[in-house]
Amino acid sequence: MKKLFKKLSILLLFTLILTSCGKKDEGNQAANDKNNVETESVHNKDELVLGFGSEPDKGWDPIHGSGHYGTSIFQSALLKRDLDLNIVPDLAKSYELSEDKKTIKVELKDDLKFSDGSDLTASDVAFTYNLAKKEGTPGVNLTRLVDAVATDDKHVEIHLNEPDISFTSSMCSLAIVPEKSYGPDYGKNPIGSGPFKLVEWKVGQQLIVEPNEYYIGEKVPFKKITFLFFKDQDQALATAKAGDCDVIRIPITAKHTDFPGFHTESIKTVDNRGISLPTVPSTGKVTDDKSIMPGSPIGNNVTSDINIRRALDIAMDRKEMIETILDGEGTPAYSIADGLPWFNDKTVEENDGDIEKAKKILEDAGWVEGSDGIREKDGVKAKFDLYYAYQDREDIAVYFCDQAKKIGIEINPIFGDWDFVTPHMYSDAVLFGWGGYDPLEMFYSYSSLYRGVEYYNSNFYSNKKVDEYFEKGLSSDTVEELNENFKLAQWDGETGLSAKGDCPWVWLVNENHVYLVRDGLDIGRQKIQPHGGGWPMLDTISNWKWTK
Repeated sequence: MKKLFKKLSILLLFTLILTSCGKKDEGNQAANDKNNVETESVHNKDELVLGFGSEPDKGWDPIHGSGHYGTSIFQSALLKRDLDLNIVPDLAKSYELSEDKKTIKVELKDDLKFSDGSDLTASDVAFTYNLAKKEGTPGVNLTRLVDAVATDDKHVEIHLNEPDISFTSSMCSLAIVPEKSYGPDYGKNPIGSGPFKLVEWKVGQQLIVEPNEYYIGEKVPFKKITFLFFKDQDQALATAKAGDCDVIRIPITAKHTDFPGFHTESIKTVDNRGISLPTVPSTGKVTDDKSIMPGSPIGNNVTSDINIRRALDIAMDRKEMIETILDGEGTPAYSIADGLPWFNDKTVEENDGDIEKAKKILEDAGWVEGSDGIREKDGVKAKFDLYYAYQDREDIAVYFCDQAKKIGIEINPIFGDWDFVTPHMYSDAVLFGWGGYDPLEMFYSYSSLYRGVEYYNSNFYSNKKVDEYFEKGLSSDTVEELNENFKLAQWDGETGLSAKGDCPWVWLVNENHVYLVRDGLDIGRQKIQPHGGGWPMLDTISNWKWTK
């Protein structure tokens, strides 16, 4: 695929299974007495084994996308997000904006070192940022970066081509690599300033790490951690059923399976599912060369009517979806960023699932129900297609279509891979999954500057007032000001990108991430997890502990 699909592939790389495994009990106790089963493993509690379904394609190299959600095993970044997703210092001691807001001046903390004992200086920071810009590091927005310059060992200046306070999110995502030892094989033998250092990596099998003694953050209470790589979900579940695992991410459908000695932990997420609806009519226009699929048709004569979009949004009973499709493991979604610092909670629709209200919206707008139950206006039938690219999203797609039928809109669900779906996303509805820690995800998805660019704003949404709020937010002096302006972009009382405004998307649910955790292991409080999940659990591993 094209550029952004590669980014999405890397992002999806981390959607598989997070596990931690211990040694199986080799005692002689009978295991068949279900009323008194001994399931607690006899193992060294100074060690854990964690497993992912797959390793990064190019190894543990942040220049090539590893750790782009701000969670890195071997490296650390200038800034990071705390449990409440506020931006706080990591390697940086402080930062400030220049008067024209185009330069971010960063001062590093004292005595920073890489895991090999070498000094980490401003030169390494500048090297990392300039290399990432050159290489087009996936998952990190560096479009406004001009260059980074070390002014001495502890100070670096990051130059932008225009003001952009959201660049602080990139400063959370891009981890620093050592200038002197970085090379083509860095991903196979990473040296960094993060919580762990490499002991052994057998590709496709396991990764063994131990704490980095030079790490400046909270110390990890385990002397050795092994990451196992499962070939598929079935293998991971079989491992859990054997009682060999301490923690494992499981599909929602497996949460009622009997796993003696384990309990489930549901972690809230911004791993959302939403339907993109074309906002412009079909006039024969096609996408240009800046799109992923040049020559694809643009626009839809049904979904371009805001009343169709609003009626669909109100007709969706999100609580019902959560109970019937997600088995209770989710939260209603009203935006691309529910629960994040820039989310406007005034956009929440308290009375969704209101079929009669949805019908009235359509009737008042002139969409008349025909003898076949499908509405029509000016000779246009309320019919269109809905594309989705993952089989596990089928139930959501079918539910959306079923609810639409109740209000006189006929939607045909069509499944295919992204190569098949992509040419249709400018002219038909598409079921997407988003959700990250960067406010630019909202900006790209709704800004008129990104209509038809890659996978962002594929529905060609445009609102001048929304664009103004975005630009005001990006040129703010503080992250707090950015958040407030992005909230106004969603809804300012009169207009906005949310369902209360132009409703270019119908957001449906945020899917919880469900984990099996061995009884006696406390994994503490967790962040809201992004699309995919898994890796962010490591951000709190310094607080994990055995209680028995």
